[in-house]
Amino acid sequence: MKRIIAIALVCILALQTVQSQTIDTLNAGNVNAQKEQKPMVFRDRLIMDIYHTFWMNMPTEVTHLKFDPGFTISAIWDFKIKEKPIAIGLGVGVSYYTQYSNALLQYDQEDDIMRYYVLSENVKYKLLKMNYLNVNIPLEFRYRNSNGFKFSVGARVGLICEVSQKYKGQDPLTVSDTAMYKNLHIENKMKYNVDVYARIGWKFINAYYSFQPTPLFTVGKGPKICPMSVGISLSIF
Repeated sequence: MKRIIAIALVCILALQTVQSQTIDTLNAGNVNAQKEQKPMVFRDRLIMDIYHTFWMNMPTEVTHLKFDPGFTISAIWDFKIKEKPIAIGLGVGVSYYTQYSNALLQYDQEDDIMRYYVLSENVKYKLLKMNYLNVNIPLEFRYRNSNGFKFSVGARVGLICEVSQKYKGQDPLTVSDTAMYKNLHIENKMKYNVDVYARIGWKFINAYYSFQPTPLFTVGKGPKICPMSVGISLSIF
């Protein structure tokens, strides 16, 4: 997962560099336009969404913690529509979700399905977390008012890179022994994801909402879970 995040960040930084160089070149070619144009500090080119995720359609017997943090980092090319306060954004991003619960994800070979297995109350553990990572392409409609107010709505199409689960605690089978492992072989996960999102705020800070209608696992081959997230967005550049 660290390698995937590193590659995504390199792509994002590369896109930001190319975009900045292109804008500098255009501005240098038209000095008069540059003098007349008011400087815009926050252009929403590099955005970080920080959020809590509500996991929809979780099995009723599974208990999960109240806070499942995650983040999305996006580098977005801004296509302004002439002199109007609206624009189209297109770029690349990476999204990371977590899910803390009391159940292990295990593959049932007989039925070819992923299932949640709730741990016994006698099993003591320090960590039981699912990680979900995807690399995506965001496309959004943007509105910016001269007073700083702005909002955007968009959709992302992504490639699911990893679904894994990490466990630290007593061995669920023997109880007396200690176990620590990371399960990277989560079967029947979807290859792609689609989510819709919205931001509304002022200058560099926004309220953020997103919902992924596509399930995390293939229909009929695993839990029908999908993430819905609420948080804040920071426009870094």
